[in-house]
Amino acid sequence: MKTPQDDRHECNAICLGGPCHGMLTHIDQDIGILLVPVPRCSPDEPETHARYRVTRERVSYHGHAEPYVALHWADPHRSCSQAQT
Repeated sequence: MKTPQDDRHECNAICLGGPCHGMLTHIDQDIGILLVPVPRCSPDEPETHARYRVTRERVSYHGHAEPYVALHWADPHRSCSQAQT
């Protein structure tokens, strides 16, 4: 029987800049643009996403054996409140 823990992946990427700055996530791709869900302050807020570009850059963090893949915000000209869904 599959448990919810079977579906969890260890975080391997970190968002840099934009509305998700500092958020850890799991990615399975090496190139391209990802839509990352922006954390909501309340359940009543609409779900929004921000675009992040997968880079070759790696960010080391004390206590984590492998460096994180750096995801750079792909819409720096857009304000955080204007992130697309």
